[in-house]
Amino acid sequence: MAEIPNEMMTQGRPVDPVFQDDERLFRRFHPDDLEDGGISSDAVELPDMSVNRSKYGPPEWLLLDEEFEDWGVLSFRVDQIPVELIHNGQTHYTFLPQHVPHRRNYPHSEVWAFCEGEHVTDQTMSLLDPDLHLRWRQTIAWQSKIAITPDSPS
Repeated sequence: MAEIPNEMMTQGRPVDPVFQDDERLFRRFHPDDLEDGGISSDAVELPDMSVNRSKYGPPEWLLLDEEFEDWGVLSFRVDQIPVELIHNGQTHYTFLPQHVPHRRNYPHSEVWAFCEGEHVTDQTMSLLDPDLHLRWRQTIAWQSKIAITPDSPS
C-alpha cells in the first residue's frame, strides 16, 4: 500500500455536513465496470455508497491500496444526485451525501438512501424497490465522468 498522505488523515477534524452543489464526489470502480466507453451501473451501489469528497482530496487517493491500483475512479457532482424520487406514485425516497470520515480517510463520505424518512441500510434493503434501485444507479452512472481510467478489464 502506498503511503497515506498526511492531508488524508482525520487528525481531529470535525465532520463537515455541508456539501456544495458543484462539489465532486469520487468513487473507485473495477475495470470490468466499463461498458462501451461509459460506466456501468454496476459501479454504483446503494445503500450507503462509499465516495470521497473532492473538497478534501484528489481522486488518486482512492487507488492508494495495491488492491485497487488498476481500478478507475468515476466522478459526479453533488447536484447530480437525484435528491427526491417518488416511486409508483406514492413511496417517497430521498438521497443525500453524508460526510463519514475514517481515521485514515477524512474525505470519506457516503450517499445515503431514505424511504419515507427512514435510512435504508443493508438490514432494511427491502425498503428499496428493485426498479427504483436500478433507476437510481443508472442515473448516477450516466451522469458520471471518468476521473481516472482503469487498466484494461480482465
